[in-house]
Amino acid sequence: MQLTEAVKNCNGCGACVVACKLVCVKMEGPLEGRTKKTPHKNEDGCNKCNACVLYCPLYNPVTMPEFRDFYEFKEEFENRDMPDLYRQTMRSVKAGQYTEFIGTLCEIAALKSLMGDKFRPNLKVYPLYCDEEKRAKDPACQVCMFYKDEK
Repeated sequence: MQLTEAVKNCNGCGACVVACKLVCVKMEGPLEGRTKKTPHKNEDGCNKCNACVLYCPLYNPVTMPEFRDFYEFKEEFENRDMPDLYRQTMRSVKAGQYTEFIGTLCEIAALKSLMGDKFRPNLKVYPLYCDEEKRAKDPACQVCMFYKDEK
């Protein structure tokens, strides 16, 4: 069974890729009708630990911080390697370095889930605003549980 079948409205955040210690989850695609890559699990290497699902912020929701200021989504933020960016951010934070993370609300939720639903004081998070046009392009973005209709 693919992760998109286990997690309704998978938004392609990539937390599952980082969570899988056996490197069985890869981002591929996008699937038909979607704009983002989606996770695919290699069932042959999987030991069924379910870490991929347990760290999913849609399956196991995290408490999101309140954001007052949102930043404009730019082309440069499209198609980033989010699993690698999560790993770099977590390494930097763990090393005690001041770290900045820029992401959409679903990407911030993924990072927070991977960090045990806590942000350390040396991490500064900048949320990107997903406007109506961007959200309308992908069915998962249309039903985003992290988005509120206020900028």
